[in-house]
Amino acid sequence: MAQSSAAGAEKPAKDLETCIAETRVFTQGVVDKLGLAFNPDPEVNEMIVQGLARHQHNTGKRYCPCFVIQNDRALDRICPCKPGLKEEIPRDGKCHCGIFCATDYTGDPYTPAEG
Repeated sequence: MAQSSAAGAEKPAKDLETCIAETRVFTQGVVDKLGLAFNPDPEVNEMIVQGLARHQHNTGKRYCPCFVIQNDRALDRICPCKPGLKEEIPRDGKCHCGIFCATDYTGDPYTPAEG
């Protein structure tokens, strides 16, 4: 008789393609709700959507694909993350991952619009 699987090794609740489709809807919702823009480089957006979807598929949460999951609420970034929204987008024009940008972001270097 086989032993029960270890925690976290269970079959994901959703297939990866479903997670990708849901993540596309999710990221569009973030852009629309928060008045942001997607990165002008579609390859960046696709790479981040894929990473977020893989994390959703494997863990059930859209952890930022640019950071290692630490299993520590203080360190782990779940999209859209507070540092991205509160610090990085206003300062850099984009979040660390680069998918969510200020509406005036056209690429690096970024100069925030005055106003």
